[in-house]
Amino acid sequence: MVHSDRVRSVLEDAKPPDWLDGDDPYADVDIEQLPDWWHDAIVEFREHNLSPYRPPRFTDDVLVPPLIFQMETAYDIEIKLVGVNVDHGDTWEICVDGEVASTVKRERLSDGYTLYKMTSEKFLDIVQTQL
Repeated sequence: MVHSDRVRSVLEDAKPPDWLDGDDPYADVDIEQLPDWWHDAIVEFREHNLSPYRPPRFTDDVLVPPLIFQMETAYDIEIKLVGVNVDHGDTWEICVDGEVASTVKRERLSDGYTLYKMTSEKFLDIVQTQL
């Protein structure tokens, strides 16, 4: 199991920055300084004339991509949130190294991001039980 200080650090590192919730969140941000996953998503959204990219979050406001990246790096595993042939409201699978560990509901919010309906700590617990 992960030491509680490390868990707190991982969760704190995945909190969204204050500027993310503005109408034009990247107006004063050098997107070249953001992690590749974030930069690439911003560019893709702009290329398709979509509203600004906002990373998915858990119910406790922790960003999903950096938390997954940190866990994959720390444990040398692959984590995927998978929805195949799903309709609105269907659950998605949480897969760890190709094995289904659990499911999670998700919702696209009018604020422009996807909300995974569980806390980041619950997500951590699910992944850690698969190790």
